[in-house]
Amino acid sequence: MTHARPPRLPVPAAAAAAVLALVTVALGYLGRVLLVPGGSLAVPASIVGAIGGAVAALGWMVTRSRATAAAALAPAVIASEWTFSFALPVSMAWDGGATPQARADLRHLASSPRSRFGIPLHPCTTVGAGHVGSIDAPYRACSVGTPEGHVVVFTAAGRSTRGIAYTDIGSATFPDACARHLTGNWWMFTQDGGGTGRCPIGYGFHGGG
Repeated sequence: MTHARPPRLPVPAAAAAAVLALVTVALGYLGRVLLVPGGSLAVPASIVGAIGGAVAALGWMVTRSRATAAAALAPAVIASEWTFSFALPVSMAWDGGATPQARADLRHLASSPRSRFGIPLHPCTTVGAGHVGSIDAPYRACSVGTPEGHVVVFTAAGRSTRGIAYTDIGSATFPDACARHLTGNWWMFTQDGGGTGRCPIGYGFHGGG
């Protein structure tokens, strides 16, 4: 006695395209939510890819169509690459208030009270509302201005070893730390490696601290 294979379920092309687009958007949003500035890029991208792969497998089980399953893998690949390479840069580029805020912090630093040695008395502030990029309040903003360059570092509450920075000296801002360029003058960094040079995938190490 032989068992008949389950019949293929016909899927209209327009409906399939709409479902794939919806899955891609949903996976892309998930990847954006999972990302933390200064955190791993590979882990969220892998999670998104695995979920997308599971969706493709489900599509094959329902339709028994290899072509449909192959097409269903596209959202997994696209969303995984989006998560790893583009989600954080795009979020910074779209945050129209982040750069003006960083520049305002630098202007405030230039006019703030200083000690007799010329050191700013209040280089850091804690912000209790709003966000900068993907860092939500409460967050800490610390400004530094020297002849070498100007930097504003933003870190989430309790996570001073990783975050994002607005800087005009690039990776030199992060001695003995791991950093990745986002967009314009924006970088993200992590010091969780303890200056060992073992950076998360996607980050580069800058020595010299």
